Amino acid sequence: MLWLIWQMWFFLILAFLIGLGLGWRLWSASGESGRALQAAKDEIGRLQRENDSLSSVAARHQAALEVSRITVKPEASASKSKTAKSPAKSDAVPDKAPTVKTEVNELTAIKGLGPKAAAALNADGITSFSQIARWTPADITRWDEKLTARGRIEREDWVGQAKSKLG
Repeated sequence: MLWLIWQMWFFLILAFLIGLGLGWRLWSASGESGRALQAAKDEIGRLQRENDSLSSVAARHQAALEVSRITVKPEASASKSKTAKSPAKSDAVPDKAPTVKTEVNELTAIKGLGPKAAAALNADGITSFSQIARWTPADITRWDEKLTARGRIEREDWVGQAKSKLG
């Protein structure tokens, strides 16, 4: 057996070096994929936190909208009791609250403005291209932070696109 090792020492050392090289290559590759996997997990966590934040904001705005729809006007009940006492006023048309006609556009027509961002804008009262077209740099900064758009509003020129959609 010793004689066999003595005769093949070159091949044994060559096999050892090849194995060492392959092991090093595999070990270094797994480190890169491990870092890439961790980066992907971090991005998923960040996106989940962003989604939860947007969901909670949307839920609060939806609740506020529902509360505003449910509120009862005290003037209407007061006018009914007065009309019952005086027959001359019964023919009068009851006062209606002035309706505000708001323009509503499909905001997702703006390149880079997706459905989640459009929902967040709608929840805060931004429903038309004319509102976006009037944004100042301060508004752009505020909405960029609120939507966590990371500069996408300026980069994709939402204000310019909104102005072009108006005519």
